[in-house]
Amino acid sequence: MIFKRYFLGRNSVKLTDQILHVLNPSEIKALKEFQHVPAAYTDSYKWLLIGFCIRQRVSDLFKLTLNNLRKAPTGLYIDILQQKTKKAVTVGVADPLVIEILENEFPRRVSQVVFNKQIKALCRMAGIEDLVSGFKNNPKTRRKEVVSAPKYEFVTSHIMRRSFASNYYGKIEMPFLMNITGHSKESTFLTYIGTHQNKDALADLFMQQAGVNW
Repeated sequence: MIFKRYFLGRNSVKLTDQILHVLNPSEIKALKEFQHVPAAYTDSYKWLLIGFCIRQRVSDLFKLTLNNLRKAPTGLYIDILQQKTKKAVTVGVADPLVIEILENEFPRRVSQVVFNKQIKALCRMAGIEDLVSGFKNNPKTRRKEVVSAPKYEFVTSHIMRRSFASNYYGKIEMPFLMNITGHSKESTFLTYIGTHQNKDALADLFMQQAGVNW
């Protein structure tokens, strides 16, 4: 299948069969700084912040236990055996808030259905309400149709890993980025974030790391 890209709104990309949504850094920051999390949403909120930090599939996120944590003189690490790829991945945790959660307030398990419902509400509470395009079921036609709605309505568990991949594309080396997200092919990774290879960004990254100034 050949995918075509169309920009339909802020941080929204339409492919021929789907519309992808990501949270930008300022929106993720708004979630992290949100102070009025309802008690019933606390575990989902913690999993959401952990998910943005470790950038893994939700199937791997919800398998985490304290046994996955490893302290070292250089910091806190999470060792993960990815369920889909069977790859062993180590993720460093640099965010002080997530470190505090992992070490002292490890969340209880929640179902993916509850998680998806609650993170929509959390994003709404945090003010992530920009109007974007996305697919919704029309109860009359029983078909998915493109509608315009606040971004929080389209938030699902996939947004954690995809936001990381999209926000850091062109900023860190592709092999390193793909190793974290668990993608084995560059073409698959680019389709995942709904973009094409940005040759200028990759060239700029090389010059920056090589110490060449133009």
